[in-house]
Amino acid sequence: MGEIAGKVGGVFVQTDDAPVTFTDEATTADLSLRKFTISDSTKRYWDKNSPVTVKVNGEVQTTGFEVEYCGGVVVFEEAKDGEDIVLVSGKSVTVEQHGGFFSWSAELGMETPETTTFMSNGWKEFITSIKEFSASAESYWGDDEFFSRLGQEVIIALYVDTTASKARYEGYGIIKSDGVEAAVDDVVNESIEIQGVGALYYREG
Repeated sequence: MGEIAGKVGGVFVQTDDAPVTFTDEATTADLSLRKFTISDSTKRYWDKNSPVTVKVNGEVQTTGFEVEYCGGVVVFEEAKDGEDIVLVSGKSVTVEQHGGFFSWSAELGMETPETTTFMSNGWKEFITSIKEFSASAESYWGDDEFFSRLGQEVIIALYVDTTASKARYEGYGIIKSDGVEAAVDDVVNESIEIQGVGALYYREG
């Protein structure tokens, strides 16, 4: 297990708007050429109940990758060529912030899969993969929508940098409702507990 901590967190809720279909949207690769993020930032939260189609140079892929619905990312098992064009199709949802919290800490269940390639110059390389998490915060705020979603799945953002980079860990979680009672939009100086649902992902921007 690992642990991280920060000062600011956000709670984001999917709106009642119907998911919007997108087709053959461009993606942007990271330096490893394994992670490809949908380039249109307005479509970075994907409907978990809808399939995502991934194409590499026009050919539909059925294996060799994972889809990160929270953030709109496709992660390939092996690095792609710098000239490869990766396109994605699926459905995006709209999310809005309805709450937040302060002075948080999180316990992480971590794996370090090996990612050594022929470009590693003989050195073994690894990436950190966070498969499960739980968090707690000392104070929080929320509106009517926030309190109506207690005990339900929401998107949790754990910020480690609040500057322009907006570096954060992001994933799905459930806020436990025990003892959570407060006036709307008021900051409450008591702790809340968050149970992660699935993996937690590192994001910037």
